[in-house]
Amino acid sequence: MTLCVSMSMLGTDADGDAPGMPAHIVLLGDSNTWIGGDDCSSPRGWNYWFAREFDSSDVVSYARSGATWSHTSSTTRNPAHYSEIITDDNVIYNQIIRLIEAVDSRSQQSPDLIMIAAGTNDAWFPQFRPEEFSLSASEALGRDIGELLSLPPGKVLSLPEAVRYDLLILSARFPDARLIVMTPMQSVKISDKMLADVSTMIDEVAARSGASVIRQDLLCPVNSAAEMVTRRLTTDGTHTSEEGARKNAAVIIKCVKQILDTQSASSSGDDRQNIF
Repeated sequence: MTLCVSMSMLGTDADGDAPGMPAHIVLLGDSNTWIGGDDCSSPRGWNYWFAREFDSSDVVSYARSGATWSHTSSTTRNPAHYSEIITDDNVIYNQIIRLIEAVDSRSQQSPDLIMIAAGTNDAWFPQFRPEEFSLSASEALGRDIGELLSLPPGKVLSLPEAVRYDLLILSARFPDARLIVMTPMQSVKISDKMLADVSTMIDEVAARSGASVIRQDLLCPVNSAAEMVTRRLTTDGTHTSEEGARKNAAVIIKCVKQILDTQSASSSGDDRQNIF
């Protein structure tokens, strides 16, 4: 399990910043990133508070409400598709294609850090992704990389395959970018078991694919049991209020600084590599 540990275990500078802060940060994901706006200007999204903390970086969101990791047999390459609910083409894969096209057209700088916060809709709406649990994480990781990447998105149906597929595409196109995957946070619409199953699957595949992982379901302050009683950190039990976004962002910021600090230490020969 890849859980961020206390910041006190790692060295930081006097301002708490990790060395080598990325100049260009791209965010992919679903509604809890989307509500912060493409330009990260709405305080209801964690990315608003994140961008304020990383104000020396260019932070852009490609997230879409309703997006999933997993695909259906009708999913196509369709980066222009726009929806605010779950659809066949509202998937992380198409956000990646949109990012690649933006970089190729020079309307977007090539990212130094790519963060993907998704999985809520995979857990909430399994009826719209009927094959998402057709393979285990180990089965998906055992597939030949060349064979997997040769498939169109409509042939990549399971959740773990889609996570691996997307991360392989990002790693191939942006080999120098750091990748951070964020599991879904708690929601009153998702059972504890379903959330744990989806988050663990994403965690295992992402970590084995070379990405760092932030377990929002375990680390972030949104608590489904508490939100059942009183909506405070969410507006509806799933989507953050301004207070919830700010508090979630505080955890995410600490984890990202920790990840950057650890990777910097590792690249300079320090042996502090496995901190999760």
